[in-house]
Amino acid sequence: MSETRPGVLPDHLRARQTAERREFGVQVVAILMAVVCFSAAALFTDDMNEIRKERQLVIDPESTKGLPSDIALLGKLGTFRALAIDWASIRAGRLREEGKTYEALQLHETICVLAPRFPKVWADAAWNMAYNISVEQYSPEGRWTWVKNGIELLRDRGIQFNTRALLLYKELAYIYWHKIGDIMDDEHLNYRRALAVDMERTLGAPPVTVDDAGYIDWFREIVEAPRNLQGFIEGDVEVRHLVSALEAVDLAPDSSLLEFVARHDRPELRESDLIENRAALDADRAAGLAVVFDEDSAEALKRLLAAVRSKVLREKHKFDLDMMLRLMVEEYGPLDWRNNFAHALYWASRGDEMAKDYHGLDRADQLNTARLVFFSLQSLIDRGRMVLYPDFDDPFMSYLDLSPDTRYIPYLHDAYMRLGKRLHEDHEDYVEGTPGPKFMNGFVTAMQNWIFLLYFEGGERNLKLAENYYAWLREYNPHPDGTTQSRYMKTLDEFVMGDVLSQLQTYRAAGAIIRNLVTRGLKQYSLGQKRSAATSLARAQLCHDYWMQDSDADINDRMKLEPLDRIVRNQIIDFMKEPTFEPLFKARLWRELPLEYRQVTYDSLRQYFGELCESRSPVWSVSAAFPEPAGMNAARRRMQKTGGPSEPGADVEQGEKHKD
Repeated sequence: MSETRPGVLPDHLRARQTAERREFGVQVVAILMAVVCFSAAALFTDDMNEIRKERQLVIDPESTKGLPSDIALLGKLGTFRALAIDWASIRAGRLREEGKTYEALQLHETICVLAPRFPKVWADAAWNMAYNISVEQYSPEGRWTWVKNGIELLRDRGIQFNTRALLLYKELAYIYWHKIGDIMDDEHLNYRRALAVDMERTLGAPPVTVDDAGYIDWFREIVEAPRNLQGFIEGDVEVRHLVSALEAVDLAPDSSLLEFVARHDRPELRESDLIENRAALDADRAAGLAVVFDEDSAEALKRLLAAVRSKVLREKHKFDLDMMLRLMVEEYGPLDWRNNFAHALYWASRGDEMAKDYHGLDRADQLNTARLVFFSLQSLIDRGRMVLYPDFDDPFMSYLDLSPDTRYIPYLHDAYMRLGKRLHEDHEDYVEGTPGPKFMNGFVTAMQNWIFLLYFEGGERNLKLAENYYAWLREYNPHPDGTTQSRYMKTLDEFVMGDVLSQLQTYRAAGAIIRNLVTRGLKQYSLGQKRSAATSLARAQLCHDYWMQDSDADINDRMKLEPLDRIVRNQIIDFMKEPTFEPLFKARLWRELPLEYRQVTYDSLRQYFGELCESRSPVWSVSAAFPEPAGMNAARRRMQKTGGPSEPGADVEQGEKHKD
């Protein structure tokens, strides 16, 4: 019979007891460690939340206010949201391939709500609107509506949810630069007109200033205006009285006031001596005009307009006013915000600034955004000087003329160097003083274009810049074997004019080049650029002289050109009678033309001038708009002695090579 020892546990029970004690100890230690960890984590909660906001991993509740309840509910699908996004994305892609762009758009908008922090969905939806749906419309109004919808989707919503997503800024800049600014869309001119008119409605016609500083100071008044409009009105006694007077004539301190001022503060009225009967223009809105243009409230109106413009630019167009001014003062010069390329430049620069040092930055997006900065500035060089006579009732009927503006050349040069260094300085092939390997080819091509533009515009400053750029090409754009390229071993005159003169190989080519230079000169006269216009005509004379001297051109393809003064005369007549040119443009040209050109064209244009002035509403004064040149009697006698100005094509005969 076995004997049990009292008070002694069996070995298996003792082992279990020991294990239970150890397990309990582990649990206690684990609980204590969890408490310590949670306590420590709580100390970093604020920092973690800041990181989540910075990386756009959470949605700010303020940004989702105002969404329809059914759409807001979609964001609460939990784990099923990912499945919904995948299905909608696949379905939208198929619909787009089938040409069902409207159905695809609806799915894109749903995806944007389901995944507001995923930039690609916003970019796809905006592209569908601006590029796919727009071209299915049959009117400029319909097309522009959908291009605007794409812009507003990115600008007003996509960027709101993804403030540091470079992709969205790049896509927005691209729409302004390519869809509106390029020639690929048949309605691109109407898009430019509509945007320019909308911006002039907000800003008013730009001031006439003697230099860039005056223009920037004009815009600075808007930037520095009070940004609490209602508080400003209540705090400024004169402005408050003016607002009360405006409300009495159905004008409020908003976009309606800006449009009223833009409609009636036109260049035609500033040059009021052109108008026979100004009262006819003012009759419809006499009460409003009396209040708006009351001299006693001129300063109060100026302050009020600046504040209203500030509000519209910030709230409607989503501009950062301080950045706009900084771009104008420090980086890109006197930007004309009516020009679509200025908008492209702003959004590309804005994206580059907002995305700087962002963790999710894509290298390709960085390079392409920098290229959009370059492309936008180059487009401003080619088409940055705007002449606009808006039709606020039908913007697509507005007169718009774009011409080169060499003021932006130094700014583009600096942008290439600044962005190129930042994006390439770590590259093994980067050379100090260049824009870097990725931008080099485009930079060289652009620089050669700048040299030609600066040379033909003339002036000491422009020629000095052209010389500097030419020297840069000689040093930094060598032959592949490292030697200086032979085309740069010439003087600047030989480099530029040699290229132009080399094109004068046929009668037609010579005539086209010379007439192009003359037309450029006439446009420059109409813009008040007398020095540049005189330079253009001097270049035309040089080409004319070159053609008329002995050359190696085929005798069977060679004819004598008309004398240059006769070519200029005929170009002036054609320019004046061209129906697409704004009449005020013509009046300014007439005022700036040298006396001898006005004398030889006046009799041919006198009847047309009368008909043109009679067609204006209100009627213009012929003697003010197109006055008879001084000394016409003597000029007529002189022309009678020389046979008078002949008609186009007269005295053109078969040429012969010069013989000894």
